Amino acid sequence: MRQMKLALSTGLIIFLWFLIFGEATQSHAQATKSLNLPKQGLPDGGQPIGYITAKTLPSWGSIIGSINPVVNMSAGEVVYVEMQPGKEVKPGDRFSIVRLGQAMIHPVTREKIGHLVLIPGELVILEGKDRIVAAKIHKAYRPIFLGDHIIVPAPVLPEAVPIRTQKIIEGMVIGSQEGAENLTQKELIFIDRGSQHGVVMGATFQIYQIGNFFKEILKNEKGRMPLNKAGEAVVVSVQEETSTALITLSSQAIYKGDKAVSGAD
Repeated sequence: MRQMKLALSTGLIIFLWFLIFGEATQSHAQATKSLNLPKQGLPDGGQPIGYITAKTLPSWGSIIGSINPVVNMSAGEVVYVEMQPGKEVKPGDRFSIVRLGQAMIHPVTREKIGHLVLIPGELVILEGKDRIVAAKIHKAYRPIFLGDHIIVPAPVLPEAVPIRTQKIIEGMVIGSQEGAENLTQKELIFIDRGSQHGVVMGATFQIYQIGNFFKEILKNEKGRMPLNKAGEAVVVSVQEETSTALITLSSQAIYKGDKAVSGAD
């Protein structure tokens, strides 16, 4: 009996050891998986070109003039920025240049989600302590115009992001940065799920589509139609209501309205 108790105790200790350290090893293995972000579709430094938000733009000021009489400004141009009341800058301060794009409408509910925020470039403050200061466009990813705003730059994306698994989150592809309809690998998409839904940086989403059927069948069988996997995407930027994801795999074209599921194999 004593030997039996000793054997049971030893077995329990071994089981607990494997349970604790085995899970830790597995968790570590998952945490070390990462995705190298390609330069295609991402500006220099890896920062996404844009995002969607329903919040007020946190503007520090707006570009109101330039030295050269040009409409489309680019890197190297000297511009003048009118600062918002209470905002102070000094030479060397860097800002992202942004402007509001089109209103984003949910493809199913038809409700307004917010506005697309484009990030056409970056600038650095040259001089000036008054309401209007001089600045130089440091980088230009696309044409920059009078009226564009400046905001505190978002953290630059690393060259690689850790791929994370999490609880199942179901959402939908609601658009792309350029408004393209046929989306494929290495392009950025917007998903109608953000930090308030539990989405984190590096979360993977599987993209699914419903096949082509008669409208009557789709209406009667709503929610019960078979889904076809069209691709995968990894979140590279998270807002409160939405997230930006990079398509890492596509077996066919991906469209606005496709189902996006994170945390599911």
